[in-house]
Amino acid sequence: MPGLWGSEQLRRVLTLQRLRICFARRGGARYLSHLELMRLWERALRRAGLRVAHSHGYNPHPKLSFAAALPVGVAGDAELLEVQLESSREPAQVAHDLAPRLPEGVEVMSVEEVPPGAPVLQRILRAAEYVALCPSETDGERLRHEAERLLSASSLPRERRTEDRVRTYDLRPLIQRLEVVQDEAGRVQVKMQLRADTQGAGRPDEVLREMGIDPADCDITRTRLLLAEEE
Repeated sequence: MPGLWGSEQLRRVLTLQRLRICFARRGGARYLSHLELMRLWERALRRAGLRVAHSHGYNPHPKLSFAAALPVGVAGDAELLEVQLESSREPAQVAHDLAPRLPEGVEVMSVEEVPPGAPVLQRILRAAEYVALCPSETDGERLRHEAERLLSASSLPRERRTEDRVRTYDLRPLIQRLEVVQDEAGRVQVKMQLRADTQGAGRPDEVLREMGIDPADCDITRTRLLLAEEE
């Protein structure tokens, strides 16, 4: 019996299909918490008739994971989600079936199949790109000087506060690229590429605060997640 059980488990694992979903989160949907976003996708997948595989044990959970949590209030143009299905479906059909089951502000951009044995998203995530649209009265020249100061600094010590403790860290190694530009309407934008891997992740709000900007006054969008395979 143990041998038969093992063979059945192996068969199920081999028949699972792993899909990578690229989606946007904009408008009111950007205020969803990570847990709310997870539940939203669980419902949408179920309503689309997609049988999501579950882990084994006393507390099974759906095999569904994001590349990186998106902070509440931050929009996303190309977020990444991976899901394992119990049976194969055409990626294009999955995208079609999911579209009407998603709320306003959440949109599927693409669906692709992930090869068997490929590493999970969290292991190959390397960086994230953000754009912060600043208030209309923002002094772009001052921000350009601030960007130069941050990039030329050897260290940018900061404190990150949680409910029970304060952690000191260096922001500088987390900033890979930083520039200040103006859009067609003359609005100042801060563009940044921040490290995002298992060893550390930069936060756009911390970069803006270091530049003397209140993040609450900006519209922040994560425009891209960079994976090791894209380097």
